Amino acid sequence: MTGPAGGPPPGLQAERTELAWSRTTLGVLANGLLLSVRVFTDAGPGAAAAPIALAVVIAVATVVVGRVRANALRRSPLPVHLAPTRAVPIIGWSVVALATLTGAALLL
Repeated sequence: MTGPAGGPPPGLQAERTELAWSRTTLGVLANGLLLSVRVFTDAGPGAAAAPIALAVVIAVATVVVGRVRANALRRSPLPVHLAPTRAVPIIGWSVVALATLTGAALLL
């Protein structure tokens, strides 16, 4: 299966992008679940709401940004400006913050 000029078929880049964002979303939700279970067992159900809410907000933002970027790649011709928007680094730093929170919770 090759596209024009022997390259990959058109549309695969958008599919790979969407799959990558989906994996990130699943990782964020798993991380939030892990953090909430740890907080729930140590501090009670009220304290577990914040980590769950943080993970859900990051996951929803990740899904939205991933869909927008995948849809941009499906357009023909491709948009000239495909560089990351402000949302991509914000989501990246949010994931780092959630992972750091989880690591700290697991160590304490």
